[in-house]
Amino acid sequence: MAANPNKLIELKIAGRYRMIPVWATELSFEVRPGQKFDARAWKYWKPVLLLLNEVARKEKLKINWVRVHSHFGHKGDVPHAMGWWDHEINAMFLCHFDKETMLHEVGHALSSGYHGDPWAKQASRLYLKYLKGKELKDAMIALAHYLSGRRVYKAIYGEKAPKAPEIQSLWKGLDPKK
Repeated sequence: MAANPNKLIELKIAGRYRMIPVWATELSFEVRPGQKFDARAWKYWKPVLLLLNEVARKEKLKINWVRVHSHFGHKGDVPHAMGWWDHEINAMFLCHFDKETMLHEVGHALSSGYHGDPWAKQASRLYLKYLKGKELKDAMIALAHYLSGRRVYKAIYGEKAPKAPEIQSLWKGLDPKK
């Protein structure tokens, strides 16, 4: 890795010139920042994308590219999903920079793609394998937003899942200067 892995370099990615940190060029997949991506967001994406690289290797998952967003200054919820997986092109789109969302999408990649039992089993397996502490607890509760997730939660813990809190955008009120 270069002397400063966080140094931004200009690269042509998917036909457009983008500023991308050196560390993001060394992953097993191409990272494609969104059109109006704010470079201050890289610090939020780094731990998620490094973990995704590890997960892809360990789970033998082929990912061609990952699109990441930034929405600093957003007042409400973002007008699209927090993440999604495209089975046809082996690509991931991530809006939320949390490990739970990323592993949720890997669960889709390793299953049928729908929020059914095969997906919930994969997602919970990934959460249990790659998360710890509060991140794990929160991810398992978030799984309970889905009926299949509630069934898997009960099978694992032997009790009904707690009510999952309403999902809030991680970008809402986020100050890029912090």
